[in-house]
Amino acid sequence: MKTSIRRLHFLAVSALYFLLLFCPPKIYADDDLAYQLDYNLEFLPASGQAAVTITIDKGQLIHNVRFKNLPDRYSDIEADGKLSVSKSEVRWQPADSKSRLSLKVKIAHERDPGEFDAMITKNWAIFRGDDIFPAAKTEFVNGAYSLATLNVTLPSGWTSIETGWPRKKGNTFRIHNPDRKFDRPTGWMIAGALGTRRAKVRKTSIAISAPRDIDMRRMDALTFFNFVWSELKNAFKETPEKLLVVGMDDPMWRGGLSGSNSLFLHSDRPIVSENGTSPLLHELTHMVTRISGTKTDAGNDDWIAEGLAEFYSFELIYRAGGMTDKRRQTIISKLDKWGENIKCLRQKNASGATTARAVVLLDELDKEIRRRSKDKYSIDHVTRELMTKRKVSLGDLEESVEGLIGSKSKTLRSSLLQ
Repeated sequence: MKTSIRRLHFLAVSALYFLLLFCPPKIYADDDLAYQLDYNLEFLPASGQAAVTITIDKGQLIHNVRFKNLPDRYSDIEADGKLSVSKSEVRWQPADSKSRLSLKVKIAHERDPGEFDAMITKNWAIFRGDDIFPAAKTEFVNGAYSLATLNVTLPSGWTSIETGWPRKKGNTFRIHNPDRKFDRPTGWMIAGALGTRRAKVRKTSIAISAPRDIDMRRMDALTFFNFVWSELKNAFKETPEKLLVVGMDDPMWRGGLSGSNSLFLHSDRPIVSENGTSPLLHELTHMVTRISGTKTDAGNDDWIAEGLAEFYSFELIYRAGGMTDKRRQTIISKLDKWGENIKCLRQKNASGATTARAVVLLDELDKEIRRRSKDKYSIDHVTRELMTKRKVSLGDLEESVEGLIGSKSKTLRSSLLQ
């Protein structure tokens, strides 16, 4: 019996040796697993498009790249290696060495009738990188990671390009998203004949940019940021390395929209509204926290993200000394009046009144947390925990609060959340 076991052991070891000798696994050093990922963007104002090229220097590390095809926006899709284009999907298998994929993308997008959240004219372009560079699903060699850049070619007469990403030099930007191994240039971007004001606030490089002749309150915004930035840092503990604020008047959408390291604010929108809330801080809170609500059969919890953004849009001003206790209470009272007819916060389509009612509930929750923890904790601690989850539900909010105060919250038992 022992002889048979030894013989089986010998045969197994011999077989393994044979496999390793003649079929050795491909082993990559750390440097070998890094691939250069270059995005090239060229504006084509005459056709209202952008020409996009994605280049990979080590195609052997990428098994395939897939992204949703948008025939009404994408055209002229070409690539090295193997390319398959259907009405619904683009599938690209890069060549083993340097490989590239190119396409043209329509820039303009009408968000509401007559109002755009992306436009290109002969003098400028405003858009989100999310809408220009496809969101790709990739399969790659285990451990592979990208070193990504964005290179921009401007038309004659266009002076500059601004993004929320660190500028390497000229019109080249470093793209690094820790959440992705196939980095992608997302967030708001503006290019053309621009007027831009810059400042360094604490450790964040801030740029306020709009087409040159647009009446954008650039210096007002920079001054405001200097005023509230310490309270922003105290509340969230995280601030971006760079922030771009893009402005434009009609026919761009008359509101604010956040993106990666960036936000858009219509130039007609005030920095602080007559009701005491700040559209600028509302979008900045969205950008920094990156919190959004889950949507399930149990309910839509976007009220959490929108409520927090509106709450901090005046709370940070208050903490910075920009308003009195009486003014803050007046804001809460007016929001309470605005949302008095709201019976449920977990609605499919949240309105301004829903957000107003959510702010009142979150203010009550903040008071409860402070009272029951004897001022050891506040809504800030809840927000920072939700920031680590990003996509959050009512259950996540309840769990976070209970962890701080040791039992269930009375505020979150509200009929508004049933």
